[in-house]
Amino acid sequence: MMRQLDPADPPRIGPYALLGRLGAGGMGVVYLGRSAGGRTVAVKVVRPELAGDQGFRARFRREVAAARAASSAFTAPVVDADPDGPLPWLATAFVPGIGLDEAVMLVGPFPEHVLRIVAAGIAEELRAIHAARLTHRDLKPSNVLLALDGPHVIDFGIARAADGTVLTAEGAIFGTPAYMSPEQALGRTVGPASDVFSLGATLVYAASGGRGPFDGGHPLAVLQKVAGEEPDLSAVPGGLRLLIAACLAKEPADRPTPQEVVAALAQGGAGAVVRGPWLHPSLVTQIERAAAVLAPSVPPPPAAPPVPPPAAPPTAPPAAPPTAPPVPPPAAPPVATPQPQPAHEPGGPTDRPGPSRRKLLLGLAGGAVAGGGAALYYALASSSDRASGDGAKPSNAAPGRPAPTDLTRPIDTKTAATPLWTAQLDEPAIQLDGEGSTVLVAGMTGVRAFDQSGRPLWGPLPNQLARSWTGLGSGALAVGGGKAYVGGFVSLTDPTNLTYAIKAVDLATGTVAWSIPRKAVGLMNVSLAGLLDGVLYVHGDGTVTHVAPPAPPQYQQASFVQAIDPATQAVRWETTYPHTQAVYGRLLVPSSGTRVLYNTASVDRTISKLTALDTAAAGKTVWEQPAPGAGATLTSLSTLPAFSEGPHASAGGRFLFLTDHLYALDPEGGAVAWQSPGRPVFQAAAANPDGTVVYAAASQFEEQTVVVQAFDAKSGAVRWSGALPIGSINRIEVFCADGNVYVWTRGQVWALDPDTGDARWRFDFTPSTESTALVPFWAGGGRVYGPTDKGLVALAADGKAARS
Repeated sequence: MMRQLDPADPPRIGPYALLGRLGAGGMGVVYLGRSAGGRTVAVKVVRPELAGDQGFRARFRREVAAARAASSAFTAPVVDADPDGPLPWLATAFVPGIGLDEAVMLVGPFPEHVLRIVAAGIAEELRAIHAARLTHRDLKPSNVLLALDGPHVIDFGIARAADGTVLTAEGAIFGTPAYMSPEQALGRTVGPASDVFSLGATLVYAASGGRGPFDGGHPLAVLQKVAGEEPDLSAVPGGLRLLIAACLAKEPADRPTPQEVVAALAQGGAGAVVRGPWLHPSLVTQIERAAAVLAPSVPPPPAAPPVPPPAAPPTAPPAAPPTAPPVPPPAAPPVATPQPQPAHEPGGPTDRPGPSRRKLLLGLAGGAVAGGGAALYYALASSSDRASGDGAKPSNAAPGRPAPTDLTRPIDTKTAATPLWTAQLDEPAIQLDGEGSTVLVAGMTGVRAFDQSGRPLWGPLPNQLARSWTGLGSGALAVGGGKAYVGGFVSLTDPTNLTYAIKAVDLATGTVAWSIPRKAVGLMNVSLAGLLDGVLYVHGDGTVTHVAPPAPPQYQQASFVQAIDPATQAVRWETTYPHTQAVYGRLLVPSSGTRVLYNTASVDRTISKLTALDTAAAGKTVWEQPAPGAGATLTSLSTLPAFSEGPHASAGGRFLFLTDHLYALDPEGGAVAWQSPGRPVFQAAAANPDGTVVYAAASQFEEQTVVVQAFDAKSGAVRWSGALPIGSINRIEVFCADGNVYVWTRGQVWALDPDTGDARWRFDFTPSTESTALVPFWAGGGRVYGPTDKGLVALAADGKAARS
């Protein structure tokens, strides 16, 4: 979806007028551009820190020259570039299409004849790329566009040029673990056969409806599977299983070439590949929407002038009797004018039929992450038909007012917030937090503090982080009681000093008050979940060693929960949970009480468990039970839902938990106090400061909206509902602060009235990185903060500019 240009964006790049933003990522910003002759292109402008790297410029120049030669029917060809400009840029032909990852999420597993077309198209493109002596090296579902004329491979030419720059420093890996080849995973020389392996993994994703051949576990565990385990091909149709298995061979020499892939697909004749319609009607609709930007901008036709009333007759007619109804004026003749369009985007909630009851599968999407991490798009599924009905409107709705459960009520606004200030950042923000008038920004290497006016207070405080951990959503920052708690490695480059430390930092000065080290050997991830009554709670995964002489040591994976007491500057207690298979773990830390809730789930999505820990009894287990709503009901549900931690995890003394519904759980025994009704599968929830109202948001991808509902925290009754006009498979988050409800998705933020849901203002942050599952946003002290590619931006809670 194209977004409006940011006020700081250039109006043109080279010969191309910029019409809007198509996306932003770790490499730069992608714009839709148009030449004076009407040619529409995608213009990728690289980030300033890359522009200052002369080695990058030299490699970029070579890659652009080679990419020009990689042209085929399935290429988005390079049409123009300027590697020597102030900011290097690259223009490719604009391909109206939908990403393969989004397509699979929208329509589910692809049938065999569609898989054959996709496989042949990608293989043809790889053949052209390899003929130009290029290797793509980051082929994955999101880098394949499905267009009306077939699949297209995108986003090559910059990835290899970035090697050795600040983006790949400190031993980081460029790529997405689930689609990397064994030679990439092991740090060996990478050649064209690596792309064939990625092709096989991409086809498994499309065949299974959203699962790759090595899914499950943390990114490092996925890389181990890629290098040493056999792929899961159970979802691949029998007619393609041998071919895809050959593509996924561990040894590069054992894989077919792209030409051999095409030949194998064509063995049954060309008709076996292209017989019949291949694109699902829903995908055709999405592609047609993407193609709408190709039409030249034409001002809307002027409104037809109003038809004047007929002239009064010379003699007035007799007056009607007092009891007679008033005589209506003569009807105006029909005027051929266009129907007025709604204020929301075309195809929004008011100009389409109600939501389909067809099950919508949203698989676990592999996000592009520099550094081996995977930005998790939390997988959701709408539950099957329920007896209660989906989105039904109660019959007692007040006349003229929308029903509280009306999920189609538009709550968008055209009012855009005005930034108060922008502070430059020297690295992308991965997490924001704050207290009072201080906001903290955590990057991969350092933490910085700013005051409400944008003045730097301190930093950067060294904070080396593992990219794979942030890709999983691990929190590196927690704030409370005048202290910032920062987690990070002492060094990522010194193999003799693998130490992870949690530091307590004075919020005003940035001075480290104390530090608690932990050996990082065996750690899979660590997350600072939040504070309860001044105590910091940490959870993570690692390896525990069992020593029972004379038997050799045994190693077992384990999760842990840790309570750190700032008063004693020491670990108050730690609880360990050994397990025989890899699991995901998340810790819910409420706003009050003496319970924290630990949720673990197996990577095969069959087990999800809740454990309540008594914080006053050294983490003793109070109760343990299966998570509500998990299991066979949601066969494509992610291993863990995208709930928030810290103050977002509770309301009115109850835990908030998300699976197929929003659940309010009693902390004493785990009983469900209430659950949300109807269809939405919520991805985020948060309570207002006094814990009386809960606000939740859900992506309705098929309807291209994000629905928001407000619930009474005590009874679960729906107070209001509405829809924002944006479809999203990205992380959604909800925040409550300063009398607003903030909804974040795809970097866009809406400020809603907490009593009605009406939108007050909106703002497009378009964050400068996609390398983390965390949401880089914080609100408090009358301010709203988020990153753009220009730096940290601050808004007022009312969205207005500062008054002089």
